[in-house]
Amino acid sequence: MNKKIEKIGIRVGMSFAERAIGTNAIALSMKTKEPVYTTPPHHYCDLLREFYFYSVPLETKKREIGYLAICSLNEPVGFELEIIADLTAYKILNELKSNEINSVLPNKKECILNKKQLEILKLVAKGVPDKTIALEEGITINTVKYHKKSIYKKLEVECSAQAVIKCLKLNLMSINEIDC
Repeated sequence: MNKKIEKIGIRVGMSFAERAIGTNAIALSMKTKEPVYTTPPHHYCDLLREFYFYSVPLETKKREIGYLAICSLNEPVGFELEIIADLTAYKILNELKSNEINSVLPNKKECILNKKQLEILKLVAKGVPDKTIALEEGITINTVKYHKKSIYKKLEVECSAQAVIKCLKLNLMSINEIDC
């Protein structure tokens, strides 16, 4: 567990595997892959005899990356704290997914489209045919095709739909600019 958690910058100095510390919410979350709440009677280890635990597994792409746990000494973990733990786990996983997406996207500075390319891509996103784009922009159809090819190369995509999605993700254009 520690090696996987270190990737997101958290170090855990203690193993919560059942064989190491006895029955606890984290050990049960490891087995069930679901949030688990345990109370003192669940624990047979003297160390945990007075603790209430709530554990939420952190899993992304079917890969276990760790567990978020809340524990309380002599007081039950309230429903509010369970909700906060669930929301925090959700936030952590969304941040990780966002970072994974951003690491796949090219650097924004490396793929900035020039004004003409961006204008052509906006028209393509609206479903305007190449012939109409050429007429509206005062260029030939071959020039439109050339610009589209350059756009795909700069964005490292294969089609117009992928180019539009990537530009939206990179905030090079907004959904309002291409609203039909």
